[in-house]
Amino acid sequence: MFEPGSTLSVDPKSFMKTPTIFSFVFAAALVGVCAGCSHPDSDELDTTVKKIAFEGAPDPKFAGTWKTEDGVSTYTIKADGSYELASKIQVAKQKPIDSHLTGNWAVKADQMLFKDQSGNVSGYTFALEGTKLTLVSNGTLKAKTVMDKQP
Repeated sequence: MFEPGSTLSVDPKSFMKTPTIFSFVFAAALVGVCAGCSHPDSDELDTTVKKIAFEGAPDPKFAGTWKTEDGVSTYTIKADGSYELASKIQVAKQKPIDSHLTGNWAVKADQMLFKDQSGNVSGYTFALEGTKLTLVSNGTLKAKTVMDKQP
């Protein structure tokens, strides 16, 4: 037992081993506790990027100029499989920025695919009703774009 006023002698080698052993035991306990934290009914977030193959062919019924309902973007979809997208991107407290993209498009089954000039492919399910085209992105956010065909 340690008496007040006496000198405490500690072997430096045993002192250095103690934190290491303690660290391993603590880390193992922490991993065990964290491994049990997930709820069996919880949905896990899939962070893998799924590469979409650019397949299919242009469908002439989509060729033309399409303007989004909000008037922000205009798609020029050409029968040769190329497209142009002109948009005005609103930036807080600034004038809108003009954006211009080009690339290729194709249809495969119920999917409309767009490949930009960098080679990135985006897939959308589509619904064409008269002069209205609705695209819904295949990603987890399911962004919806509604466009009207211009005369």
